Amino acid sequence: MKKILFLISLFISFAAFTSAQDSVKVVKKNDLTLEQQVKKVEQQKKAADVQKRFTKFSKDRFAVDFIFSNWIYNKNDSRIVGGDLKPKWYSRGVNIYFSWDFRIKNSRFSFAPGIGYSCSNIYSRHEMIEDSAGIHFTALANPTDYKVNKITLQYLDIPVEFRIKTNPDKLDNCWKFAIGFKAGVRLDAHTKTKTKINNVTKVDVERRFPDFAQFRFGPMIRIGYSSFNLTAYYGVLNVFKKDRGPKANEFAVGISFNGL
Repeated sequence: MKKILFLISLFISFAAFTSAQDSVKVVKKNDLTLEQQVKKVEQQKKAADVQKRFTKFSKDRFAVDFIFSNWIYNKNDSRIVGGDLKPKWYSRGVNIYFSWDFRIKNSRFSFAPGIGYSCSNIYSRHEMIEDSAGIHFTALANPTDYKVNKITLQYLDIPVEFRIKTNPDKLDNCWKFAIGFKAGVRLDAHTKTKTKINNVTKVDVERRFPDFAQFRFGPMIRIGYSSFNLTAYYGVLNVFKKDRGPKANEFAVGISFNGL
């Protein structure tokens, strides 16, 4: 009988010890205070809310850039006759791009390849002449007769951007930063002049200039808030084919509007 009572007491003691151990484990597992638990739940809720808004947030699939476009060139180039080429400050253009935004897991980073159209107009007081030796520029004889004197270049571009966004606010606005590059193939190159002599207005458009480079490539950057951004691009390739024109590199700065 004593043995039976001993075994029963031993079993009860073991069960009590096991229960105590489980209680200790639970306490260790949930050792946060009530205030800490509430704070943790609030943080998780806030993170889930940001994640949800990031999912709904505009992916900037569509972009329109209004740019000031110009060339960096050697002022003493032998193919520029009659003084400095001096492209006008108001030389301008437009980019229209559509991109696919691929978010990297659940981070604020994304990768965005795209496709688009670009057009730039370079205004100057020099006439562009193309002959068997290539392209060269000579100063206009009577610049006051010219109302318009420009070179237009049009490209099909493939832009690629690596994007970073801050957390969106209550209106789903945030700061955006993008860096990348674009490569383009030339679709068209032409000149346009508009003169007025003795009250007679004349417009001339000339196309087919094979000595312009067929391709362009260079880094680009975009930074801004919400749908409004500043953008810049530099062409590392020469505007003209090798030894067929003055050495010139394109650069452009402007404003960009993004959406969708």
